[in-house]
Amino acid sequence: MTEQGGIRKSLLISLALHLLIGVVLLVGIDFSAPKRPAQAVSIIEATMIDDGMVAAQAERLAEMQAQQERARAAEQASAEAEQKAAKEAERLAEQQRAAEEARRVAEQQQALAAQQTQAENERQQVIEQERKAQEAAEAKKQAEAEAAQKAAEAKAAAEAKALAAKKQAEAEARKAEEAKKQAEAKAAEAKKQAEAKAAEAKKQAEAKAAEAKKQAEAKAAEAKKQAEAKAAEAKKQAEAKAAEAKKQADAKAAEAKKKAEAEQALKDLEALMGADAGGSSRPASAAEVNKYTGMIVAAIRRNWLVGPTMVGKQCVINIRVATDGLILNIGEGQGDSEVCRSARLAIRKTGTLPMPKDPEVNKQLQNLNLTLIPRL
Repeated sequence: MTEQGGIRKSLLISLALHLLIGVVLLVGIDFSAPKRPAQAVSIIEATMIDDGMVAAQAERLAEMQAQQERARAAEQASAEAEQKAAKEAERLAEQQRAAEEARRVAEQQQALAAQQTQAENERQQVIEQERKAQEAAEAKKQAEAEAAQKAAEAKAAAEAKALAAKKQAEAEARKAEEAKKQAEAKAAEAKKQAEAKAAEAKKQAEAKAAEAKKQAEAKAAEAKKQAEAKAAEAKKQAEAKAAEAKKQADAKAAEAKKKAEAEQALKDLEALMGADAGGSSRPASAAEVNKYTGMIVAAIRRNWLVGPTMVGKQCVINIRVATDGLILNIGEGQGDSEVCRSARLAIRKTGTLPMPKDPEVNKQLQNLNLTLIPRL
C-alpha cells in the first residue's frame, strides 16, 4: 500500500508540472514581431516526461505490487493452513490423551469398586459372625438364668417343706408333752389324794413356784425378743451404712478408673503422634492428622474385645482407607499374634473410619500405621 501511494504521488506531481509548464508557455506567447530583449532572459530548461513511459512504469509497479500481494497472500494462506493443521493435530492428540486418561480412571474406579465390595463383604461376614456369637451368648445367659431360677424355686420349696415338717414335729412334741403332763398330773393327783393335806399344801407351793417360774421365763423371753429386735435393727443400720460406704467407694473407684483411662488415652494419642501416619510440612495439617488418628483409634476401640491375657502387649498394623473412610485393606500386623488377630476383627467390624474434608489431611490418612495397645 505504501509503494502504490508513492507511485500515485509521483504521477500527480508529474501531471502538475506538465500543466504548469503549459500555462507558462501559453501566457508568454507574443504574436507581434519579436523584440530584442533589453536584458538577458533566463532560459528555463524543462525535461519532457513521456506519459507512455510513466504509464508503463506505473503498470510495472502495479504488477510488482500485485505479485507481492499475491506472494504475501499465499504465504499467509500457507501459514494459516499449517497453523490449522497443527491445531487439528493438537486437538486429535488431546482427544487421544483424554480417552487414555478416561480409560485409566475407569480402570482405577473399577479396581476401587472391587476392593470396596470385598471389604464390605468381609465386614458383613464379621458382623454376622459376631451377631451369631452374641445370640449364642444371650441364649446361654437366658438358660443359666432359668436354671438358677428353677434351683432357687426348688430350694425355696424344700425349705418350706422342711419348715412345715419342723412345725409339725414341734406340734407333735407339744402334744406328747401335754399328754405327759396330763399323765403326770393324774399321777400327782393320785399321789396327792394319798398323801393328804401335806401333799395339797406342797402342790399349792409348787403351783405358785411354777407360776413364778413361768412369769420369769415369759419376761426373759420378752427381753430376749426385744434384744434380738434391737440387734437386728442395729445390724440393718450397719449393713445400710456399709452399702452406702461401698457405693461411695465404688463411685470413687469408677472415677479414678475413668481418669486413668483418660490419661492412658492421652498417652496412647501422644504415642500415636510419633507413628508413621504420613507427614506434613504444615503444623495445622499435622494437628489435624493427629486429631483424626486419635478419632480413628477411639472408633476401633469401641469395637475391640480385649481379654486379660492381652494386657501389656501391642500390635502395629497397617490400614489403607478410601477418601470416604471405607477400610480397603488391613495388614497382618506386627506384634503379639492374639492382639493382632483381635485388632483386625475390631477394624473389620468398624467398617468406616472418620475422615477429614481437607484433601491434604485426607490423603495423609489413607495409609496408616497404627500402634494399638489393648486396655481393659
